[in-house]
Amino acid sequence: MTAAVISINIPQALYQRLVTAAERLQKPIERVLVETLQISLPLDDDIPPTIRQEINQLVYLDDNTLQQVAYSQMNILDQQQLDNLLDTQGMRPLTVPELQQLETLRLEYGRVLVRKARAFALLAERGKPLLA
Repeated sequence: MTAAVISINIPQALYQRLVTAAERLQKPIERVLVETLQISLPLDDDIPPTIRQEINQLVYLDDNTLQQVAYSQMNILDQQQLDNLLDTQGMRPLTVPELQQLETLRLEYGRVLVRKARAFALLAERGKPLLA
């Protein structure tokens, strides 16, 4: 992995928080910064553009709405259909329409998971407690 080197001025109080976090995590300050930036900045091209745009908009949601996203679930009927198709796939080859439906449901499942993960990351970044 190539790396860029930058030099920035940050407030002393923020630097102290960074030092404290690095000590608690038992990681170098540089690693804590990189991990924080990875969580905070918009996602890269590994995610389809429509989902990436949706994920990037989560930063503008209030904490209560983010909690709802973080604990959201895939539609129960879609989840059951996904489970059924995966079970069927283990017993026999799927038909073309079944394969298409399976792919659609997998994409939706992935979308829900990525939204949840980003919502949890934003809540943690904001220092908000996660519900039990």
